Amino acid sequence: MLGVVVQPFVFLYINRPRIFAVYLLLALCALAADFYWTVGYFNLLLSVLCPLHAWWLIRRYDRRQVRGWYARWWVSLGLYLCLVMSIFAFRSFLYEPFTVPSASMNPTLEAGDRIVVRKLGFGHYASLGLNLGTPGVTDPQQMHRGEVYVFLHPELNVPYVKRLLGLPGDRLEFTERTVLVNGQALAVQSDMQDEQQQLLTETAGAVSYHIRHMSQPVSPATGTFVVPEGQYFFVGDNRDDSSDSRHWGPVSSENIIGEVVWVID
Repeated sequence: MLGVVVQPFVFLYINRPRIFAVYLLLALCALAADFYWTVGYFNLLLSVLCPLHAWWLIRRYDRRQVRGWYARWWVSLGLYLCLVMSIFAFRSFLYEPFTVPSASMNPTLEAGDRIVVRKLGFGHYASLGLNLGTPGVTDPQQMHRGEVYVFLHPELNVPYVKRLLGLPGDRLEFTERTVLVNGQALAVQSDMQDEQQQLLTETAGAVSYHIRHMSQPVSPATGTFVVPEGQYFFVGDNRDDSSDSRHWGPVSSENIIGEVVWVID
């Protein structure tokens, strides 16, 4: 049972530090592989293999050997808890992986894409269902128009990924094909158009990116919005198929999780 719960740390308890090091490396590789392929098979395999291997070694255990300082159940468990807390702290304060849930950010992000979010300075200290506090964005200079961020939906409290178009105090106007920020239209350049869609390159601030419009949108989201202080306005790149701030309003600073810094293809 200890092998199932703490996986490679069981080998410290049975006085096999080298085998522990091998399994720990395998466990870290399994975590990375399961995140990349989103299958979960590698960790499942380790959770079965570790206790079976430990059981096989215990049957051949030499009780006369000198046990290391680490070969105590409470040491193995304590080291495991230290690792878990380190991972939790890393995900809460520095970087955290997410999976893109929908096609609302097409063509930039596809549903199922894995992304890594930088959280330092955004004041949302939570991960794995545990919340250590959300004082809000501690450095507003990190909020750049045109960049992509992950945040909590104002009402549903689930993570969304969208592009930041409106900063506090901005006035945004959306027409069927144009976005005006404080009276200035964002520059766009047509890339491709067919019977179903139009792909364009849009520039906001210092960032250029691709957006998608449907050739014949059913109900395009248009209107004029003023962003209150302490809040931000997010929009999906798939402009005619995105639930975003045009529908449910701006996002409070306390709900900003972090900036997308890495997309894993």
